[in-house]
Amino acid sequence: MISDLIVFQKTYDFLLWVKPTVQRFAKVHKYSLGVQLEQESVKLLQQIIRANLYKKERRGRIAECFVEYETIKILVRLSKDFDLLSVKQYEFASVRLNEIGKLLGGWYKAF
Repeated sequence: MISDLIVFQKTYDFLLWVKPTVQRFAKVHKYSLGVQLEQESVKLLQQIIRANLYKKERRGRIAECFVEYETIKILVRLSKDFDLLSVKQYEFASVRLNEIGKLLGGWYKAF
């Protein structure tokens, strides 16, 4: 079951953090950078689901997850650079993203 995957759960938890955080972004960034951050986080979750479902294509699907993952990292960094995230929020996001990256890497190496 997909909810048993730790990488799925960590990504889901990150998405739960992203949504209310983006709602506090300045209006000028909420509907551009914020929406994109939310969408990329959802896409990563979808890619994880696809990788779990398509067993024959799993390694390639997991590799696709890394594109979304790296994009999210850049969007989070941009959010910090635009002062939309506090240092504490950026640290929180970075730790969570680092965990997700390690889990994706381990999953990729397993196949």
